[in-house]
Amino acid sequence: MCGIVGGIGNLDYREFLLSGLRKLDYRGYDSAGLAFYNNGKISLYRAVGSVDNLASIVPEGHPGTAGIAHTRWATHGGVTVENAHPQRSYDKKVYLVHNGVIDNYKELKAFLAEKGITFRSDTDTEVIASLISYFLNEGESPLNAIHGAMKMIDGSYALAILFTGTPGLYFAKNKSPLVLGRGKGRINCLASDYAPLMDSCTGFAALEDGTYGVMSQNAVIAFKDGRNIALAFSSRDKEDYSYDLEGYPHFMLKEIHEGPGVMRKNVKNHYDAANGYLFDKKLLDQIAESDEIVLLGCGSSHYASEAAAAFFNTNGFRAASYIASEWIHGIYPRPKKPFYILISQSGETADLISCLDMIGEETPTLGIVNAKDSTIARRCSNVLYIEAGLEVAVASTKSFFGQLALMMLVCGALRKDKTVAEGILAAADSAEQVIAMADQIDAISEKFIAARDAFFVGRGFDFFAGEESSLKLKEIAYVHSEAYPGGELKHGPIALIEKDIPVVAFVGNEELSKLIRSNVEELLARGATPYIVSSKGCSKEGDAFVFPEVRPEFAPFPEIAFGQLLSYLLSIRRGLNVDKPRNLAKSVTVH
Repeated sequence: MCGIVGGIGNLDYREFLLSGLRKLDYRGYDSAGLAFYNNGKISLYRAVGSVDNLASIVPEGHPGTAGIAHTRWATHGGVTVENAHPQRSYDKKVYLVHNGVIDNYKELKAFLAEKGITFRSDTDTEVIASLISYFLNEGESPLNAIHGAMKMIDGSYALAILFTGTPGLYFAKNKSPLVLGRGKGRINCLASDYAPLMDSCTGFAALEDGTYGVMSQNAVIAFKDGRNIALAFSSRDKEDYSYDLEGYPHFMLKEIHEGPGVMRKNVKNHYDAANGYLFDKKLLDQIAESDEIVLLGCGSSHYASEAAAAFFNTNGFRAASYIASEWIHGIYPRPKKPFYILISQSGETADLISCLDMIGEETPTLGIVNAKDSTIARRCSNVLYIEAGLEVAVASTKSFFGQLALMMLVCGALRKDKTVAEGILAAADSAEQVIAMADQIDAISEKFIAARDAFFVGRGFDFFAGEESSLKLKEIAYVHSEAYPGGELKHGPIALIEKDIPVVAFVGNEELSKLIRSNVEELLARGATPYIVSSKGCSKEGDAFVFPEVRPEFAPFPEIAFGQLLSYLLSIRRGLNVDKPRNLAKSVTVH
């Protein structure tokens, strides 16, 4: 959940590292730091807070022949300069940045303490640095010292490492993403994501777990299990990693506007009127031959999977959706012949990777991801990309649209039902029109300004829109919010309703309209302030917001566009950092 960038060769290191961190600060923004290697010495700079705070203390034109940098989301130790990265070994021979969590760091720390080694920080990262230095002082080379430390470490890590007195940029990777970039004009780089490398590199290699090595300005040497391995570098389309606001005030707003386009792109990629659905037949056969489709995700991806599971079920396929972090505990039934779908924007979600470990390689799997060559994309037996482009804002928006649309298209292909593709295109138009009515939503957001609690209610597919909208209100506007099926309100939650609590009720299904409106009346009688968001065919006078009608199973798309904008606009009204909400990071690569 932290961001790493590093490089060696013909670079303006200050600009390269700081620019790279700014492109990664959606992964963590508690603190930031960097280190330059120059003539055998290493200069260290660290600051609490944003990358701008770091930039203010790093001199212009700082000399260097290699550099590493990091933006942190705190896991071990508070937000202090001493806990910021890069961390260094007790003897200042090893400087490194780290993404991941070391599970046995306390045992390793005790082992090193017995050798007389002391520590300055509360981090697990400093333990890695001092463990590598311990092997150095035992006479090992830098590469062997790294390998020796890797054999003792349990946990996840992506490491970029500098050694005092030894040129070269070293790296190691296990269960946390790390990408190498081969650059233009005697440059080699690395990062935890592609975006910081796009301006400097033309070839890219995503590392496998257990890989370590060293790069100079002319070469990259990699090892696994002590053996030299070849790395396959490939190109990337720079437009897929655009970090341009394009006139929008925030990335979240830009990405909400891009959501309907992502839906249309998925239809275009996987369906045409002349030939029908374009998915691989082997993939469709594997799904059709299973006795249950099991969908696994976390956060927004889980809510997308819940709606998708309902869509599969209503179309004649047995499907179940589970929270990945709970499924791994073995408390849910395992079908005899399952097909697993794993949904992740980043493709690096730690809990989903643990699910893959449990599923094994013999059972067919499908990764629904956004990030090319990510761990989940590589490890699943099948992969489909939502093609949403770079999503910078921490709160997922357009990726949700792509994930749900793509899973619905798979279901349509299994049924050879062209109306699914047509329904998604109609829903994209409806969602786009919702976004165009932002002024109406902003007027509603004004009435939420003093809210400490809020509820979203719905029935059928509308409930899934409530879950995701409620999550957005928590993430972005810091409002305690809950989502409930309308019929569940009387089974406990209605006890929480107090005067003036705002309740958003989604009404996208005419058959269920009377039921959910009856639930709203019950809330109104207890002092709540309801805001009914309805499709045109279900609307009544006095509804707070009406969106263009779509089939009920596609109503979550315009409803979620409403929920995303409501949260965004309320966050702006409250003066909050909408793209970087407190305590959150984009890619959850730790358990």
